[in-house]
Amino acid sequence: MINVALIGAGFIGRNHFNQYVRLAGRAKVVAICDTEEPRRLGDWSGIGGNLGDAQGTRRDLGDIRPVADWRTLLDDPGVDMVDICVPTYLHAEMASAFLEAGKHVLCEKPMALTVEQCDEMLAAAADAPGCFMIAQCVRFWPEYAFLREVMRDGRFGALKALELRRQGSFPKYSLEHWILNPELSGGAILDLHVHDVDYAIGLLGLPLSVFARAAAQPSGAYDRVHALWTYPHAAVVEFEGFWDMPAGYQFNMGFTAVFERAAMVWSMFGDRPLTIFREGSQPETPAMPATDGYYNEIDYFLGCVERREQPKLSTPRESRDAVAVALAEMESARTGRAVTIAV
Repeated sequence: MINVALIGAGFIGRNHFNQYVRLAGRAKVVAICDTEEPRRLGDWSGIGGNLGDAQGTRRDLGDIRPVADWRTLLDDPGVDMVDICVPTYLHAEMASAFLEAGKHVLCEKPMALTVEQCDEMLAAAADAPGCFMIAQCVRFWPEYAFLREVMRDGRFGALKALELRRQGSFPKYSLEHWILNPELSGGAILDLHVHDVDYAIGLLGLPLSVFARAAAQPSGAYDRVHALWTYPHAAVVEFEGFWDMPAGYQFNMGFTAVFERAAMVWSMFGDRPLTIFREGSQPETPAMPATDGYYNEIDYFLGCVERREQPKLSTPRESRDAVAVALAEMESARTGRAVTIAV
């Protein structure tokens, strides 16, 4: 049994907690740490979100220990692993400290706000005995995993075009609206769109260059980005990410992938499941696993901890590179020029 301390009981922490309940035979949440007393005691009724368990409730946490200060868990022998679900600007300090304390660390995306902070985390992990992974749930979402499988086995021929999209309304649900402060979250490019950045890196590797156009709030935070990536194989790779739609717009994520002999389309917001189109054939809708990316990523990381092996399906180095490429898109949007990727 892996004893887990959940650090941060907001929207994403609540969704992670739900997965540990489902994985109770392998992991047990023994402590919940949050600076807000109601949250660490299980009152999640005022916490909203955009996906999964989108609106919280009051939960009976039983014998789970409430903790106000995360530092008290560093030397706690009853904690094997921490799951860090706090705002982005806190990731580097917390993850590095827990790694140095010998804990296994699962940390929410994005890895950090700067490449320098990411490198600090990588340095801490290099000498640490525990497993370390950034929770890039899109890599583990069934439809995206299926697209990765299709790419790897080449069943439809070479990729001609890929479009990745992540779309939502203005996120007003974060504590004290930290997510809307670009100095704390990085804005929509680093908080929302980085999911697709990371997935594309895992699928296709690093691009040669990126070109982006973005729309900004008066604060300077980008809340919409449209980007094109350049690769040696000349496939068209484009992205759309935004959270600037009015309230009531249903969150959506998805992709369109066009190959030599088929095309695949999926959007979460819609009635049609992932669909494969081929000339001369009826559209196909392959069955997808019932579990989502939150469950799958935690299940995978627990397996790494159990086997005492570092994650390979989503590596911290790739998560670091995703931050670097997202920041390059910001530079491109700011300057109006393509930015060469050299990470």
